[in-house]
Amino acid sequence: MRIDNIEELKEITLGAISNTIRMLGYGDAVVTGLVFHSAYKDNAVENVSLATLIKDGNYINRIKREFKSRGIQYKEDLLLELVHESPYADKVTVITEGIGVEVLTPKESLRKIKARVVATEGILWEPEYILEPTGKHYFIGRCKDPKIENGPKIHNDIAFVGIEEKAEPQYKINNFISRSHAMIVFDKEIGAYKIYRSRFLNNPSHKIKIFNTSLDDFTGVSLGNAAVPHILKNGDSICFNDTVVLEFYLLP
Repeated sequence: MRIDNIEELKEITLGAISNTIRMLGYGDAVVTGLVFHSAYKDNAVENVSLATLIKDGNYINRIKREFKSRGIQYKEDLLLELVHESPYADKVTVITEGIGVEVLTPKESLRKIKARVVATEGILWEPEYILEPTGKHYFIGRCKDPKIENGPKIHNDIAFVGIEEKAEPQYKINNFISRSHAMIVFDKEIGAYKIYRSRFLNNPSHKIKIFNTSLDDFTGVSLGNAAVPHILKNGDSICFNDTVVLEFYLLP
């Protein structure tokens, strides 16, 4: 049964968290955060309510009191995160239909979540690239091992074929992506992949925009600051300079 009352959702989530942490009181694990996995789109009433709850100081304090009452250690700056359209909603502790909660400890934060990226506009060296949740930085750009102007030679893990590498007309579209345009990394704290603007992308006119049409997101989010990432969702389209497009998918 789907829940649309925020107070009812609050009590149900607290009950699910209590059930999940029960056994942790017998060990020395430290809880670093909670991730709510929702099968619904970001504008679903459940997600709107959850997004409000995870920013509610009183709600967070109730969670911490529950931890204390069970003798469970936790980080004071406890992370609470909501993942929309998560493929793990039914694989973690169930809260209600389509919503689950995962308690993160340093061990659980390493849960294996693979992803793949493919090009729908532009031509990659490989048909697809598989991303592993190791903390590795996956650099995205034109050419496999380009030399950055006034900078170092780098290796692109997700590489578009450069006209410098293959002087053939079909690769001209790849001129719309920089030698070093973006970087994807798995954040073990929140259990999700993040994309950053490349720190080597000094020209502010170079664009990165992320859309997700399956979530009715046609406006998109722009990445204009190399220090501010975007959390990638299943089905995201990453558009470079309005032309070259990568599709991002979580693997089951």
